[in-house]
Amino acid sequence: MISYLFHHGRFQALVVALLIVSGLAAISGLPRSEDPRITNRIAIVTTALPGASAERVEVQVSEKLEQKLKSQAEIKHLSSVSRPGLSVLTIELQDEVTNAPPVWSRMRDLLSDVQPELPANASTPLLDDERGYAYTRIVSLHGSHNQTDASTLNRYAKELQNQLRNVSGVELVHLFGVNKEEIQVEVDMQKAAQAQLSIYDIAQAIEGADAKVAAGTLINSHSQIQIELTGAFDSINRIGAIVVKNSDQTGQYQLSDIATITRTIKTPYQEIALIDGKPGVYLAIRMLPKLRIDTFSDRIDLKIKQFEEDLPEQITLQTIFDQRGYTDLRLGDLMNNIAVGFVLILAVLLLTLGFKAALIVGTALPLTVLFTLVSMQMYGLPIHQMSVTGLVVALGIMVDNAIVITDAVQRYRQQGKSAIAAVQAAVAHFWLPLLGSTLTTILAFAPIVLMPGPAGEFVGGIALSVIFALIGSYLISHSLVVVFAGRFLHSSSKQGFWHQGIRLPALSKQFQLSLQKSLIYPKTTLILVFILPIAGFIGAGKLTEQFFPPSDRDMFQIEVHFAPHLSIEASQQHILAMDQAIRTFEGIEKLDWMIGTNFPSFYYNMLQRNRGANNYAQALVKIRDFERANQLITELQNELDQAFPAAQTLVRKLEQGPPFNAPIELRIYGPNLDTLAELGQQLRTLLIAHPSITHTRPTLVSGSPKLWLAADEAALNHAGLTLTAVATQLQAQFHGILTGSIIDQTETVAVRVKVADKNKENSDDLFASQIQAQQALFVEAFASGQLKPSQGIISRRDGERLNAIEAYLITGVLPQTVLNDISKSLADAKFTLPHGYRLEIGGEAQKRNEAVGKLLAQVGIILVLLITVLVLSFNSFTTTALILINALQAVMLGLLSVFIGGYPFGFTVIIGLLGLMGLAINAAIVILSELNAMQAKSDKTKITDAVMTCSRHISSTTITTVGGFLPLILAGGGFWPPFAVAIAGGTVLTTLLSFYFVPVAYFLLAKRQNNLRLTSSNS
Repeated sequence: MISYLFHHGRFQALVVALLIVSGLAAISGLPRSEDPRITNRIAIVTTALPGASAERVEVQVSEKLEQKLKSQAEIKHLSSVSRPGLSVLTIELQDEVTNAPPVWSRMRDLLSDVQPELPANASTPLLDDERGYAYTRIVSLHGSHNQTDASTLNRYAKELQNQLRNVSGVELVHLFGVNKEEIQVEVDMQKAAQAQLSIYDIAQAIEGADAKVAAGTLINSHSQIQIELTGAFDSINRIGAIVVKNSDQTGQYQLSDIATITRTIKTPYQEIALIDGKPGVYLAIRMLPKLRIDTFSDRIDLKIKQFEEDLPEQITLQTIFDQRGYTDLRLGDLMNNIAVGFVLILAVLLLTLGFKAALIVGTALPLTVLFTLVSMQMYGLPIHQMSVTGLVVALGIMVDNAIVITDAVQRYRQQGKSAIAAVQAAVAHFWLPLLGSTLTTILAFAPIVLMPGPAGEFVGGIALSVIFALIGSYLISHSLVVVFAGRFLHSSSKQGFWHQGIRLPALSKQFQLSLQKSLIYPKTTLILVFILPIAGFIGAGKLTEQFFPPSDRDMFQIEVHFAPHLSIEASQQHILAMDQAIRTFEGIEKLDWMIGTNFPSFYYNMLQRNRGANNYAQALVKIRDFERANQLITELQNELDQAFPAAQTLVRKLEQGPPFNAPIELRIYGPNLDTLAELGQQLRTLLIAHPSITHTRPTLVSGSPKLWLAADEAALNHAGLTLTAVATQLQAQFHGILTGSIIDQTETVAVRVKVADKNKENSDDLFASQIQAQQALFVEAFASGQLKPSQGIISRRDGERLNAIEAYLITGVLPQTVLNDISKSLADAKFTLPHGYRLEIGGEAQKRNEAVGKLLAQVGIILVLLITVLVLSFNSFTTTALILINALQAVMLGLLSVFIGGYPFGFTVIIGLLGLMGLAINAAIVILSELNAMQAKSDKTKITDAVMTCSRHISSTTITTVGGFLPLILAGGGFWPPFAVAIAGGTVLTTLLSFYFVPVAYFLLAKRQNNLRLTSSNS
C-alpha cells in the first residue's frame, strides 16, 4: 500500500483533495453551540392543593407522589418541597440514563394513576421536563408605561409564541410572566344573602346556562344534522344576563344584579416579570439540537423583525439574552488559540527540523484537523467550546507521529538509503511502537468519554476531539506524511539551520555526558529522578480542591428570598426598590427580574427549583465586561445586604459543570420537624461565624402565619352544617369556583365565581362572611380565631424529611477550603445528632465526589486494556511495568506543575493528568523502541546512542505539545489554565526525567537478566 501510494502522485493528490473537501463540508455542516448539550435528567412535578397547609400538602400530596415514583430504577434522587397550597417534586434520573423521554412518559402515566388517591380539590400533577437546559434566545414584551394592560401584553406574547414555534429549528417556546386570563364573577355577598343565594347556587346557575353541550343529531338516509342550543357563553353581557333565581316572593334575579363581571388577569398573580422595572412577559426560545446557532438566530431575527413591525407603539420588544453572541465569542477565542498554536508549532518545527522537514510535518496539522472535523460529523459531535478545546489540546499532540516518522525517513536517507527504502524502513520500524503509543494515549482519554452523567457529557467533547485527532495523526503520518518525506527529503547531508534546524553541539555533548554518568551511577540516578515526583506528591496534599471554576462571563445572577408570609405583590414592591438601588452602580447594561419563580435559564446549568414561591425573585444582570462583573458581584453583595436587611440577597457567579444548589450544603435527615429546625439553627450559627460565608439558608422554613378557626360544632349541627361544609364554603368564597368558559378564538377563558376581593382582605372580612345553611350565618356567630405560626416549607429527599443548610460564600473563596474549616468547627463544638438523625455533605463537594467516582470507575477496565496494549507491543511485563512507573511519575509531575502555578485541584486537572499519562507513555515507548531496535541490552554505549538518536524528535514533540497548550495558558481565566498547566508542565518535566529514568531502568533490568542467565548457566 505504501509503495503504491509513493509511486502514484495523482492518488496522493486525490486523497489530500478528499480530506480538504470533506473537512470543509464538515465545517459548514457541523452543529454549533456555546456549550455541550447535557441530557436533561431533571423534571419538576407541580401539584396545587389550594388552601392547604404545608403539613397537609406533604402528607396528602408529596408523600403519595413519592411512594408511587420511588420504585422506578431510573430515579437517582427524588426531592420534594411542600409549601402552603403547592407541592413541587424534583425528579433526578440516574447518570446512566441517556434516553430520558420514554422514562418521563412512564412517570406521567404513574402520576395519572395516583390522581384518584389525592384530595378532590388537588390539581392534576404536572410533570415538566423541558426546562433543564439553557434557552438559546430570551426576548421580552413590555409596555412603555406602567398602565399598559397585562391582558394585551399576554395576547401579543402568545401570538409571537405561535409564530416562533413555526420557525424551522425551534424546539420550544416558553412564556414567563404570563398569568391566566379569566372571567371573574365577584359576588356581593350581602345582595346574594338578600336573594337567599349561596355562592354554590350562583355557580350552579352559571354552569347550567353555558350550553356548550351537544343536543343530539338528526340522521336520515340522506344526511345527518347536529343539534346544539344557542346561548353558550360568548361575552360578559351574556353571562350577566343569566337568571340565577326566579320566584314569586323575591322576583327574578339576574347575575348582574348581585355580582360584578369583568375579564381580567387571575389574582393573585402566580409570577411577575419585570423588564427595565416595568411588568412584562418573557419568551424563552430553545433551538433543536444538532443545528448551527448562527443560521438559527438569523431565522429568529427575521421573524422577530416582522412581528415588531405590527406592534403598537406603546409595546416594546427587546432581546434579553442571545446565546449566539457568546457562542461566536467563545468559539472565536478558541479558533484564535488554534491559530496561535499552529504558528507556534510551525516555528518550533522550523527551529528543530529545518525548512523542508518542518513543511512536511506541518502538513499533518491541517490534514489531521480536517480528518478530526469529518470524524466529528460522522460521530455527531457538534462544534462547541469543549470540542474546539479538544482540537487545541490535540494541536501539539497531532504532530508527534509525523515528527517521529519524518525524522526517521530523514535519518535513513542520510544513511544512503533510497527514497522508497527509507519510507518502508521507517514504517516497518515505527508502525507498531507508534500504534502502541497512540492506543495508550487514546485509552488515557477514554475514561472521560465513557464517564456517564452531566460531567461526562460536559467534558466528553474534549476527549473525543483528541481521540479523533490521534487516530487521524497516526493514519496520516503513516501514509501521506511518510510518503511526502520520502519524496522531498534528499540524501544529501547539507548542514545549516535551513536544512536541519538549529543544532546545539555543546548542549548535545553535555547531555550525552550526563547520560553516560547516569549509567555509571544508575541507583543514584534513580534516587535523584524520584525527587521531583515525590515533591509533586507532597505538593498535591497542599492543593485546594475545586470542582469546576466559575465562568468568566459578563453576566451574573441575583437571588432574593423574603419572609415566607409575603405576598407576591409585596415581593414586587421590595424588588422595585432594590432594582432602583442596583441601577446606580456603574457598568450595568441590563437588569431584569422574575418574581414568584426562577428566571428563564440563560446558562446551561441553572436550576429551576423555586416554582410557586411568592417570596422569591431572581435577576439576570448583564455587565459591560467580565472584569467589571467580578468586581460588581462583591460590591453589590455588601451594598444590598446593608440596604435591604429584610431580604436575603445572593449575588452569584455563574458556575461551570453540573449544577448544585449551594457551594456548601449540610443536610440533616430526621422525622421530627421541630428537632430538624433546632439542629439546623445550631448548624447555621456555626456556619455564619465563618468570615467567608455571607449567607445561610435552611430548606425547612417556618414562620408562615396561619389563622385557626375554632368553630362551635354543636351550633353548626343545629344549623344543619358540618365542619367540612363550612371549610368548603369558605374555600369557595375566598378562592372561587370555576364554572363555564368563553371560547375566544383559539383560547378558552374560564369563568370563576368568587367573593369580591375587597371583602376578603383581613380577618374582619373573614368573620363578616356568611355561611349558607337553613339560614345565613356569619362566621363570627359560631367561630373564634387565633393566629399561629405554621410551617412555611417542608423538604424531603428520597422519602425522608430533611433540613438542608445552604451556605453561600464570598466571591473567589474556594468551597473546599471553607468546608474543611467547618468540619473542624463541628468537631471542636462536638456537634452530635440525636438517635434517628444523620448528617450528609452536599453542594460542590458531593457533586465533585460523584463525578470523580464515575470517572475513576472506568479506570480499572481502561488500565487492563492499556497494560494489554503495552504487553503486546513489547512482549514483556517488566517493560510494561517500567512504562507505567514513568506514567505515575508524570501524574506527580503534573500535580507539581499545578502546585507551582498556584491553581486549585479540580476536575479539569484530573482530565489533564489522564492526558498527561498518555503523553508520558508515548515518550517511554519511543525510547524503549529505539533501545530494542539497537539491541542495546546492558551495553552503555548503545544505550546512550539510542537515547541520543530519539532525543531530537522527543524534544521536538515535547516543545510542540507545550506550544499547543500555551494559548490556553495565556488566555487566562479559571477554567483552562489549570488543565493546560498540568499537561504542559508535566510533559516538560516528564520528558526530562524520561531521558534518564527509562534508559537507566532499562539498563538495570538488562543487567539483572544477564546476571540471572549467568547464574542459571553456571548452575
